[in-house]
Amino acid sequence: MTGTSAAVLLALLIVLGALTGAVIGSFAGVVRSRGWRGALRGRSHCVGCHRTLRWHELVPIASYAVQGGRCRVCRAEIGREALVVELAGAAAGVLVTLGVVGLALLLAG
Repeated sequence: MTGTSAAVLLALLIVLGALTGAVIGSFAGVVRSRGWRGALRGRSHCVGCHRTLRWHELVPIASYAVQGGRCRVCRAEIGREALVVELAGAAAGVLVTLGVVGLALLLAG
């Protein structure tokens, strides 16, 4: 594998790790707010207008940034805790990815 292709592969793995971590962080936030049983029941909704959120309003980190931290319809504020948990999950995903890649490289010699 050339240096360029290895760097591209590493970058893709880091992005995948961040995305996976953000999704896990987002789910952890739902579990924290609803509890285990509540997290598995029903769709996410706005706490202001109780409208069921669409898939594009549930993309971790990106939907918060695009919507300015507010509901798209009623403009109710979305707590920053959701963003912080998703960012922490993304950071953890990157660290785990780097750890796994580092271990693989160490074992490969």
